[in-house]
Amino acid sequence: MDFKNQTKLLFAKQLEEMLKTIPMDKIRIVDLCKRCNTIPQTFYYHFHDKYELIAWIFLYDFSRTYINKELEYSINSIVDNLKQMNKRRIFYQKTYTQRSQNSIDQYIQKFNVQSATDAVEDYFKKPLSFEQLIEIKYHSYGMMGLFQEWITDDSSISIEQLASFQYEHTPDFLRKAYQNYSFKHVLKKNTSKANGL
Repeated sequence: MDFKNQTKLLFAKQLEEMLKTIPMDKIRIVDLCKRCNTIPQTFYYHFHDKYELIAWIFLYDFSRTYINKELEYSINSIVDNLKQMNKRRIFYQKTYTQRSQNSIDQYIQKFNVQSATDAVEDYFKKPLSFEQLIEIKYHSYGMMGLFQEWITDDSSISIEQLASFQYEHTPDFLRKAYQNYSFKHVLKKNTSKANGL
C-alpha cells in the first residue's frame, strides 16, 4: 500500500474512533488531525472535507470486494460487500443517519445509480431508457431503505438474507449488465471525485 493510502486510512481509522463518542456534526478537522499527529493541511491535501473522507471510506470498503474481481455480481459478492461494511458497523450507523447535504446516504444513492447506468449502457451499447432509470432508482432506493434498517439494527434480517433479496430483486436487465461489468470503471470514476483510492 502506498503512503498516500496509508495516510487516508489513518484519517479513516481515527474518524471511526471519534464517531464512537462524538456526533458527526461535532467532529472538527483540527481535532481529527491532532489524533493523527498531523496538521490540517495534510488532511486538506487528501480531502475537501470530512464528508469526502466518509465517501472515500465507503469506496474503500466497496473496492475491497469488487476491485479485484472481474465480472462478478452474485449473492456471494453482495454478502462479501455487506460483511466488509459490517466491520465498520458503528461508522456506518453514525454516518448513515446523518442528514446533511453531504450525507453518505445521498452519496451511496448517487453511486448506485451511476454504477448501474454505466453498467447498463456498457452492456447494451446504448443510452439508458427512462424506464430503466426509474427501475434502477426504485431498486436502489428500496435496497438502501433495507440497508438502513439492517445497519441501524431496526431489522432482524441477516446479511445473507439481505444479499439474497437484493440479488433476486435486481431488475433482470441490470443483473445481466452487472454480471458483465467490471466495477473498476465506476470505482475509477468515483474515486477521482472522492480523491482517489
